[in-house]
Amino acid sequence: MSEVRVELYRGGSCRHPHGMVVRGAGWRTATFPSLFAALFHPSEGITLFDTGYAQPFLSATRGFPGRFYRWVTPVSLRPGDTALEQLAARGIQARDVRRIVLSHLHADHIAGTRDFPEAQVICARAAYDSVRTRGQISALLRAYLPGLLPDGFAERARFLEETDFTGPEVGELGPSHDLLGDGSMLLVPLPGHAAGQLGLLARAEGGRQCFLVADAAWTRAAYRENRGPHPLARAILDDAKEAARTLEKLHRMWRERPDVQLVPSHCSEPCEWDAALTLPA
Repeated sequence: MSEVRVELYRGGSCRHPHGMVVRGAGWRTATFPSLFAALFHPSEGITLFDTGYAQPFLSATRGFPGRFYRWVTPVSLRPGDTALEQLAARGIQARDVRRIVLSHLHADHIAGTRDFPEAQVICARAAYDSVRTRGQISALLRAYLPGLLPDGFAERARFLEETDFTGPEVGELGPSHDLLGDGSMLLVPLPGHAAGQLGLLARAEGGRQCFLVADAAWTRAAYRENRGPHPLARAILDDAKEAARTLEKLHRMWRERPDVQLVPSHCSEPCEWDAALTLPA
């Protein structure tokens, strides 16, 4: 059974009141990294899970209405922060990335996708449909910036349909999609936060389980304490009730499956898969 090496990186960050993303956490401004993961398979090459912030995000939010996105969540993207730059520092070129799994299509998860033009992109059909059917303002209100999608995205992408999820059951979350057919990376629907949101359960080296849960929980405190975002933050959610159900399932998984490390996309707490050179204290 194949195992993958998992490396977790910070692809820029944003600032926002903590209590908006974890109900009851207080209103001080906190920094939330935009994490992406690189997964190294022994025979199937490199897979990215999301791509974090990148220069196209700054360009898309320079004028209106996109500028409103940066007002609500001010972004920090330093030289060297992008997925392309961080991987290059490790000797990994864009052409070395075989595929990119986009957990969902919010701007902070897809901004670096254009930097990997040869990679196959994988996402849920529902995620793409939710973006392509919206006007500019409607998309922005749901945290989408459609201009960040690469040219020819529909032709380049592999869209997962509901009928593709016939792989192993992942607890209460239901059946998965076995990405490579060997159980090393299972894509798991995590509905509620955004249309078509996916998590990735990786069989990491040493038989450990790394579950990249995207924004189904914004921080580890959220799933440990089963605390979702403030009601005001629910405006951007695809389905607030479904998001609460998904978070509750992750909370129970955390309690009942200590062998599975849950990794949200915006938590600053370190974990064993952090790439130390790119996650400074």
